[in-house]
Amino acid sequence: MLNFFAAAIIALQSPVPPAPPAAPPAAPLAGPEAEVSRERVMADLAELPTKRAAWGDQAHRAGLRDTEKQLAEKLLALGYEVALDPIDFIGGGGRREGEDPWNNLVVEIKGRTLPSEVLIFAAHFDAMPNCPGAEDNGSGVAALLEMARLLKDRPMHRTVRLIFFNLEENGLVGSRAYVERMLEKWNSGDERVLGMVSFDMIGYYTDEPDSQKSPIPPRGNFKPPTVGNFLGLGGILQHRWWSTALLRAMHEAEPKLPTYALDFLPIAPPDLLRSDHAPFLAAGQPAVILSTTAEMRYAHYHRPTDTIDKIEPERYTLAVRALVGAAWRLAGPADKPVLPLGPPGMEQEPGK
Repeated sequence: MLNFFAAAIIALQSPVPPAPPAAPPAAPLAGPEAEVSRERVMADLAELPTKRAAWGDQAHRAGLRDTEKQLAEKLLALGYEVALDPIDFIGGGGRREGEDPWNNLVVEIKGRTLPSEVLIFAAHFDAMPNCPGAEDNGSGVAALLEMARLLKDRPMHRTVRLIFFNLEENGLVGSRAYVERMLEKWNSGDERVLGMVSFDMIGYYTDEPDSQKSPIPPRGNFKPPTVGNFLGLGGILQHRWWSTALLRAMHEAEPKLPTYALDFLPIAPPDLLRSDHAPFLAAGQPAVILSTTAEMRYAHYHRPTDTIDKIEPERYTLAVRALVGAAWRLAGPADKPVLPLGPPGMEQEPGK
């Protein structure tokens, strides 16, 4: 088996495979992205505790408990049934004797005609000790809350599941525990995950020259961007149909948001496996990360300076609009014909 570096060199020396052809143009749908509120999203971000780390001191641990409670209360107020997905072990002293388990929070909007077809959108709500976590990952959490708010009463063909993961910063512990519990259901065919998306840092943008680094250097046909003014997608070639469908839906919902995809390698570079999509990929599920690329752009990554003033409200709101609108389009508004979604030749047909 080729190791990552050999595979990457082969891929970079070869022509970059073209993305699948664009679908025929259709009349744009009027979607829920029009209702995204910049003020509401920024308020949700500002309300998150700035200490929320399982490996921190007592204040950080209490803040993480408060964050879990705050998010659950907001979701309950929206009318969701909130499933607590317990995490029993994180190691390194993260779970202390007599303590309740940490939890992921899971809510979903059941699909009307294809309920076993599931789209998963996720963000982690924990942060590093001594890091307020505005960008990492308050920005993802507030976006997911807005998605929960605006999709709640919109009937869709497919099931949309929203997961607020805990303990991402402890080694993707929350998402690994969730995937382990779901494997039997997925392997049996009782549920089909059409795609998973991790929102992990989506609020910091800059137009400064040479502000963007790349996990892979320029080589052959690969010319990475050098300005950090875009939202990046990380995926793999096997699931490129999913990243293409997602970006297409995002662009329809919000064409003003620049995006860049690194999804042409057969396996993901290590730097593109540092979020909650990685356990899904390991389980063979189509999964991608959407991110402003962490320390490849953001000097305040995992630092005390990761504060809300670093978020650019205008482009952050564009990102939220794109994600909310894409989720609705991919799940399929129930008053429109359901469109196939899946790998080429294996798209799910209506009613199957």
